[in-house]
Amino acid sequence: MSVKSADGSGLAAGQWRLGRSLLPGGMAVAMALLGGCATPMGGGTAGSTGNPDPAASRSAQTAVADANLPFNPLETIDTRSGMHTRSEEVVVQAVAQLGTPYRWGGESAESGFDCSGLTQHAFLAADIELPRTSYEQYRATDRIEREELRPGDLVFFRLEGKRVDHVGIYVGDNRFIHAPSRGKDVSFARLDNAYWSRTYIGAGRIAEADQLQLASQRMEDFTTEQ
Repeated sequence: MSVKSADGSGLAAGQWRLGRSLLPGGMAVAMALLGGCATPMGGGTAGSTGNPDPAASRSAQTAVADANLPFNPLETIDTRSGMHTRSEEVVVQAVAQLGTPYRWGGESAESGFDCSGLTQHAFLAADIELPRTSYEQYRATDRIEREELRPGDLVFFRLEGKRVDHVGIYVGDNRFIHAPSRGKDVSFARLDNAYWSRTYIGAGRIAEADQLQLASQRMEDFTTEQ
């Protein structure tokens, strides 16, 4: 599966591909009635009402286009020894889903992901259970300052309304991986982009993030295509 850029196109030079395999899922978590990513960027989602703000849609599209790829968050992760932290496993799992289609209410690679479905999936593969929606995930994590962000932390956004309605996984270098909106794929975005900086409301970390665990994938699963 080709790793796609935020606008859905394949990376050009140095494109790297993932050997896709079924990742450990653990016990199933029931999906909440409200989806984790209720706010569309450039299009509606199931359950949304009213017309999207054209200016907001254009800002979101600019944010996606400005992701400035390629970027390889696995370069700093030891995937050879067979052991790494749970937060590093979360990053590995997020990278493995790059290019998976967005689907409102989705929570698997086969059916697609919405934003909180992706984060829940990645953390569950690292043996950490998260609530289903972005708002609940915000409440379930410990607040950290933006300058304290490290790979595997969650970043939260308020795109509409008065509470959290979008979440992504921070992977370093001011970038995060998320499931953006209908018609898009799981992709990178830049946290220092004007749109995401304006809608960013905080970051969260799970207490178990620093615990060591067996790696579910090895470096051989990640190959580079020149």
